[in-house]
Amino acid sequence: MSAERLLALVCFLLIAGCESRSARQEKKPIEQISDVYRGGAVEEAEKRLRAHLQAEPRDDLAWTLLGHVLVDLNRTAEAEAAYAKALEIEPRRIEAITGQGRIFRMHKQYEQAMAAYKRATAIDPSFAQAWSSMMVVSLKRGLYDEAISHGEKAHALDKNDPTIAANLAIAYHYAGNTAKRDELTLAAQKLGFKGMDWLDKVYTGEIEVRD
Repeated sequence: MSAERLLALVCFLLIAGCESRSARQEKKPIEQISDVYRGGAVEEAEKRLRAHLQAEPRDDLAWTLLGHVLVDLNRTAEAEAAYAKALEIEPRRIEAITGQGRIFRMHKQYEQAMAAYKRATAIDPSFAQAWSSMMVVSLKRGLYDEAISHGEKAHALDKNDPTIAANLAIAYHYAGNTAKRDELTLAAQKLGFKGMDWLDKVYTGEIEVRD
């Protein structure tokens, strides 16, 4: 598992999870497609999304999820267009905004990435994934106190996200606070974090996540 994929969090922002905030009786088509994507069938998810968008071209959630899928397929120019379309339809679609931030981060355009994440938190201060993404940017830039501040905010908002806990553990590791590092590492493990071997290699210096 690559460092970028782990540090991306949600940044893989699965649309089904986002939509769970509202009551619903049964899964909508976009939620079914999100399940396919979450299961790892990325190409199949793209195929289904494009068919769905033929019928529902103003579904901003579908455009957002298509952006996530295209990022996974390393087709960032197409992903940018998908996110832009989502935001044309719904300017406050925070998952699309953070998706744009992820692309900026992949290109090491950290100022633009941070601006996107701050825009998302201005719309929804409780959106833990945006705070977590700011932690990642600060961490990659070696700004450990800033990374910890953003990470603690994300963790306070969502204590059940194993990736947030793991990334915060890394921030404390680089800051030299091994007690907090170990506390967050244990929390990530208990939450089912799947990259524990990778995390150990970060701690031993075999893997470097900073630029």
